[in-house]
Amino acid sequence: MNIAVLGAGAWGTALAIAFAGKHDVALWAREPEVAADLAALRENRRFFPGYRLPDPVRVATGFADAIASAELVVVASSIAGLRATAEQLREQGCRLPLVWVCKGFEAGSGKLPHQVVAEVLGDDAVCGVISGPSFAEEVASGQPTAVALAANQHQFAVDAARQLHGKRLRVYANDDLIGVEVGGAVKNVLD
Repeated sequence: MNIAVLGAGAWGTALAIAFAGKHDVALWAREPEVAADLAALRENRRFFPGYRLPDPVRVATGFADAIASAELVVVASSIAGLRATAEQLREQGCRLPLVWVCKGFEAGSGKLPHQVVAEVLGDDAVCGVISGPSFAEEVASGQPTAVALAANQHQFAVDAARQLHGKRLRVYANDDLIGVEVGGAVKNVLD
């Protein structure tokens, strides 16, 4: 599968590393200096130092380049960046299935991520969330980790979880999109 990871913070970089063993991955960084470091050094010195990008991870030269051959979009921004990223997808005419990994409620509106995505991309957008008791360092270093993938369409959740499920990063389908989002938001408050 061709996966576009939009956002090269710690979590986006870790997921690109984890998915690279099984998929073709394009990693896009919003910050040009981060993208330059990723391309030249194969390391995210600003947001995730100490973890090398595997050779199969392609550092995208721009947003359109990142999604050009993608079959799945993984939005790895903070909740504050989700709306802007979804708007960029809309502007590009992108109707690909997408999942996000951000947690929490949008500041100002109090909306959950699925509400933000539906507002920007429409209620018919095929989308979901990946969340669970995980840390970027564990995922990037290949430690066993389990997460849930919940979506607005059950079959998409099942199919995407099956594709992303690996030896170390275990992805399990779930049909409780709101529950998984709220669980992730509450988990961060309790930590």
